[in-house]
Amino acid sequence: MENNFYITRPEDIDKQKQMVSADDIRVAKSKIGKKKRKPSSHCLLCKMTIDEIGGKRVGAQKTLGTFSSKTYRGGGDPDFPDFSIKLDDANYIVLRGKKGMWTDELIEKVKEIYLNNECPWFCQKCASKTCHICREILNNPIGSDVIHDDGCILHVAALGYNPGCVNESCENYKSGVNK
Repeated sequence: MENNFYITRPEDIDKQKQMVSADDIRVAKSKIGKKKRKPSSHCLLCKMTIDEIGGKRVGAQKTLGTFSSKTYRGGGDPDFPDFSIKLDDANYIVLRGKKGMWTDELIEKVKEIYLNNECPWFCQKCASKTCHICREILNNPIGSDVIHDDGCILHVAALGYNPGCVNESCENYKSGVNK
């Protein structure tokens, strides 16, 4: 059976009530013009590469992140407010983080990364996705959007499980795929 998609706008998704695979969804999203931005070369805060620090690239979570938007956003959580900066005539970059963390230098770096058609990210240590015992990185950064090498962003759900850490000498260690 052949899947015929007639998705040209975001509103068209879910109207056909078809069973689709993750690959079909990726194709459909690419047809409606959502651009994938490949990750920048290093963590926005500590400036280390993913190969140097390990773990996964965190693009956004409830209290830290950046994303593009067509509309201005501001406020929200008083301790971790959204803050928008204008990228061009039609787009904003929304910054989320601890109040006062976004320095002029950091804002300029984020703008530069977006204008270079890349996506800024945070390592798991800077995003506080570390073990509560030994402070090493977790196997999975729960509650975070993870940016893969190809620019695909997938969410790691917080489902009430302990993903364990990568430190073999820690009592919280669980063997798992780290890359």
